[in-house]
Amino acid sequence: MYDSPTFSAFYPVSQQKTGCQPIAIWLLVRHGSHNPEADEIADLQKLTDFKNNIITNYNNRNFASTNMRMCMADLNLLERWAWNLRQNATFAGDLTSDGYMSTQQLAQAWKQRFPGLLTDNRHDYLFKHVNDQRSNTTFRAFTEGLFRAQEDSYDIAKETDEKLLQPYKFCSSWTKNVEENNETLTQLGIFESKQEYKEMIKNISLRLGFNYDIQKELVKHMYQMCRYNKAWDVSQISPWCAVFTKDDLKRLEYAEDLETYYKYGYGSPMNQQIGCTGVKDMMDFFKVHVEKDAPQQPRARVSLWPAPALLLWLSALGARRDAAPLTADNYHGAVAQARKWTTSTMVPFNANFAAILYKCTPSSNLQIKDPYQVLFMENEKPMNLEECRVGLCNYTFVKNRFGLIADNCNLDFCNSATKATGVIGFSLFFVFIIKFI
Repeated sequence: MYDSPTFSAFYPVSQQKTGCQPIAIWLLVRHGSHNPEADEIADLQKLTDFKNNIITNYNNRNFASTNMRMCMADLNLLERWAWNLRQNATFAGDLTSDGYMSTQQLAQAWKQRFPGLLTDNRHDYLFKHVNDQRSNTTFRAFTEGLFRAQEDSYDIAKETDEKLLQPYKFCSSWTKNVEENNETLTQLGIFESKQEYKEMIKNISLRLGFNYDIQKELVKHMYQMCRYNKAWDVSQISPWCAVFTKDDLKRLEYAEDLETYYKYGYGSPMNQQIGCTGVKDMMDFFKVHVEKDAPQQPRARVSLWPAPALLLWLSALGARRDAAPLTADNYHGAVAQARKWTTSTMVPFNANFAAILYKCTPSSNLQIKDPYQVLFMENEKPMNLEECRVGLCNYTFVKNRFGLIADNCNLDFCNSATKATGVIGFSLFFVFIIKFI
């Protein structure tokens, strides 16, 4: 669910800064659209029989209320849907052809924006990724996009740094106190037990011709298939999306946001502790370029990160933080309705985050007082960070704020027998964390 299929993120933005020259880029990239995971296939395949039941319901006119019917165009679209036989265990989780191509295009887009950093010189790069099928395929697609050549035609530096890219997999304390802690999903459970969520299930059931409530998990499978279909072909209407209303989709999205907020975000303080590894990697990279007068190699450090690691890094960075915690009870409140923490826009397929280091000539006219500036970008758009101007931050601020996090980044607690603080509600500790960072 956290690897949620959502739209790819591409935004044309010019990043030329007057009086400043980019000297280094630290880039995080998520993979493109992929086939269903191995543990999803069996449940999603069952939608074939479920679809047939829906068609039978419509043919038999099994409706308690004709006002709940799907339109004929949507029904015909659903009837034509079929499970793709290629979506099997052999290709489970690997990039689709569209995901491969979009990853190539993403690399080309970044190279077009920063040709002085993303050059044709292989010594200007260091790649980091985990050693699994999807990451290896993503690396191949991204580098082919950069160099317009097959991967085996060049030699480029790369490291397999799993503790950086997936720190949660090496942290037993996090596994115990967050991932496997029943309290982590308390807010999600409360939200799904609310009457309005139950009414949503009932209305979806009636819309599909069932005079009883279908299972909650089945609704989630349809929602997942809706997003997969749309991600695989953005030009086509997903037949499984047609079973939901806009309000249904908003509720399902909020349910996912509650899950990721507490599992990878600000809802559990340990998440910010684990996310510090990415902040440290960024600051260590910039430190080399700031402290050396001569240009340094590599100029580009590109890391291929899974969605959970990206969310943990954003939490450690203090980005996308809302004024109040997301809870089951505040769905209709102003904060939740305009929330910053939206999983689908934070980590869609091909999500990308960058920190670009600039060397500048101080100028009062341009309000540049620091010889070094850092531009933070989220999915090719300037990232909203406090005390920064449209994503552009003085390096002094970056060093003071994020350097402190990097210097104190220590995961020794991961194997500690001491139980760390779990899920936060409205505690003083939450207030302290906000003010401290």
